[in-house]
Amino acid sequence: MLIDYHMHLERGPFSEDWFLLFWQKAKEKGIEEIGISEHGHRFIELRPVYKDLPYTDKWCDSSLEEYFLFINSMKKKYPVKLGIEMDYLPDKEKEIKEILENYEFDYVIGSVHWLNHGFGFDIDPNDERWKKESKQIFLDYFERLELAIKSGLFDIIGHIDLVKLWGYSPPENLTDIYLRIASMLKERALSIEINTSGLRRPVKEIYPSPKFLEILAPYDIPLTFGSDAHSPEDVGKNIEEYYNFVKNLGFKKLTIFEKRVPKYIDIK
Repeated sequence: MLIDYHMHLERGPFSEDWFLLFWQKAKEKGIEEIGISEHGHRFIELRPVYKDLPYTDKWCDSSLEEYFLFINSMKKKYPVKLGIEMDYLPDKEKEIKEILENYEFDYVIGSVHWLNHGFGFDIDPNDERWKKESKQIFLDYFERLELAIKSGLFDIIGHIDLVKLWGYSPPENLTDIYLRIASMLKERALSIEINTSGLRRPVKEIYPSPKFLEILAPYDIPLTFGSDAHSPEDVGKNIEEYYNFVKNLGFKKLTIFEKRVPKYIDIK
């Protein structure tokens, strides 16, 4: 079964015509079920989470209620799940928890996009911080990722090694970090996504990297798949190819969700 649980409608309206461009592309790619996972920072209702970041006024301008009504109306006609991609911010766990408890999502993707002092590391590859302290950025990222895993807030960990996106060299040996993360994921029965959008970034590599996946495989971590499409043309890109790739690595379980309850399907 092919799924694409990571896509965003943010470049268009909450309308069936716009949604259908995504669903039709998914069907062309052999995708059987999709999930819409709008960024939490889109929504006015999540301003308490994002209020200390530099882009709150610009980004938090849409209605979460409208999003719910729209996707639930699409669920009556199409195989689509209602998700959200929620940023992990250590000092906002209480606010994140309240939002997630007040709305009935099918699944929640937990992602790390922001590091210390409101540094959005995936916004500008020419930021001076990347040039001066790239290796420390990698370490800060994985430290925050581990906190996200421990938080218990999320169902899926999104683009788990996103920090590599600009192609900067990582610290020499991340194996111990990868092993620790694998153990934490296993202990908490969390799913991770195979996110193909890294192939469209300077790093030209999926998240997680093949090396990271080799470390994760013996831990029997359940998987979801996501193109991270922000436009219809990217829906489903490379998903079938990497479904077969992870199958050959020994991954056994695909996860689909309904009302945050996982259902496991054999990867065949």
